[in-house]
Amino acid sequence: MRNLLLVLLMIVIGVVLHQFLPWWSIWCAGLLVGLISPKEGAIRAFAIGILGGALLWGGYALWLNLQNEGVMANRMGELFGGLSPVTLLLLTALFGGLFGGLGSLCAYLGKMLFHRNLTADSLK
Repeated sequence: MRNLLLVLLMIVIGVVLHQFLPWWSIWCAGLLVGLISPKEGAIRAFAIGILGGALLWGGYALWLNLQNEGVMANRMGELFGGLSPVTLLLLTALFGGLFGGLGSLCAYLGKMLFHRNLTADSLK
């Protein structure tokens, strides 16, 4: 339940930051969520960031695609060698998840760097 709340918090922070900052603001949202995430492991922090970033960017790309009936995705797919609109939406979600996950992982590992009792078990 706590992980779901962290994912939703990352989506909300990402939406707010995207109003004022460029595309890399999803990294900042992951960074903020990674700083407040509990000390349960780097993989879990990365997974929360991936899920939040992928849902935000993939959902927004899907919403934009539905708004213009797929015209923009078809034209962009033609520019990239005939990719389908679904492939472009999945790639957008993948990159959003990757940026969000790296931001969250960076914050988690930075937080663990200054923690006194750093053990190998806390990085799993």
